[in-house]
Amino acid sequence: MKPRQKMQTFDWLIWAGLAATGVFLGFAIDGMFDLARTGSWRSILVILVLAGCWTGFYLLSLRVFEFISTGRFSAPRQLQKPRKPLALIFGLPIGIVIGVIGAQFGLSDLLL
Repeated sequence: MKPRQKMQTFDWLIWAGLAATGVFLGFAIDGMFDLARTGSWRSILVILVLAGCWTGFYLLSLRVFEFISTGRFSAPRQLQKPRKPLALIFGLPIGIVIGVIGAQFGLSDLLL
């Protein structure tokens, strides 16, 4: 098994961005639970459909831009990519957990 890459300066910046995104996603998850407790199922359904559409559009646009930038007849990609550091993998889930716990203590009212 290949060893993982070491964290570099830019990787720490990416980790901070992922953790901050996770915190705000945790706030959104807590808000969705609040909506579910009040019985606003239509609102939850609309939010989830819009989020799914936005995710599909984002993934499609990534593939289109990658196709345009690399071209159809470019050199083959590297077969084995180096493994990401664990901090980058766990940045978003840690942020979500911090966001949900913080929202329970009223942090979402303070930041939002």
